[in-house]
Amino acid sequence: MTTSPWILKTFQLDRTGETGAHLFIEARKPGIIAFFLNLAGLDPTAQLKVTKGAVSFRSTSMSGMIETSTALTQIGSFQGGYSKPIAYLFLGGFSLIAGISMDIAMDMLVMTWFGLIFALASVVLYVLKKFLTFGFETSGGAFYGLSFKRGVLNNVSVDITQVERALQLVNTLIGSASLGTSYALTDKVQKVAPQATISYAPAPAVAAQHVHYPPAPNGPPSSPPPTVHQSNWDVLDNL
Repeated sequence: MTTSPWILKTFQLDRTGETGAHLFIEARKPGIIAFFLNLAGLDPTAQLKVTKGAVSFRSTSMSGMIETSTALTQIGSFQGGYSKPIAYLFLGGFSLIAGISMDIAMDMLVMTWFGLIFALASVVLYVLKKFLTFGFETSGGAFYGLSFKRGVLNNVSVDITQVERALQLVNTLIGSASLGTSYALTDKVQKVAPQATISYAPAPAVAAQHVHYPPAPNGPPSSPPPTVHQSNWDVLDNL
C-alpha cells in the first residue's frame, strides 16, 4: 500500500456492473507538475477495480506498469475507511492557550487574537483534510491498496456515505461469490428489544377474518371463541 496520499481522479460506484466494474477508483500523484504530466499520460497512477468475479490493483509509472488481480473467493478482507489529522486540533488548542497565557503575563490582548486565528485555521484544516483508504488482502496475506485525498484541480470529492455504500456493495459481491448464491447486506438493523433472543423469523401478517355465528336454538346467542394475539417475534427478554 502506498504511504503518501494520492489525488483522487475517479470514484465510480455501479450497482449494475454495466460499466465493466462495480467499483472503480483512480488516483494520481499529488503536485502541479504531476497534474500536467498526468494530462500527457506520463504521471504515475493507481487504479482499484472490483468486478463481479475479481478485485484488481493496477499501478503505472514512467518506467512501466504492474497489475495484480485476485478472485473474490480468494479475498481475505476488503478494507475501506477515512481518517482526519487530529493533530491540527491539538495544535490549535495549544496556540490559543499559549496566546492567552502570554497576554496574561504581559498584560496585553494581542497574542490571544493571533492564537484564536491560528486555532480557527487549524479547525478548518482538520475539517477539509480527509484521507480515504481502500484496499484488499488476499488469502495469502498480501495487501494491496491506496490512500487518497481530494485534489484542488481534479475536484473529486467523496464522503463517508459513499465509502460505506462501496464497502457494502463489495462485501455483498464477496459473500455471493463465496456462497455461490445471492447474498445481501444491509446497514440497518431492526432493534427488537434491549436484550432479546430471536428463535425464528417473523411470520407474515394474516388479515383478521370476521365470522358470524348463528344464534343457538332456544337459547342465548353463542359467543365467538376468544381471540389469541401472538407476536411476530419469539423474543425471550431478560435472559
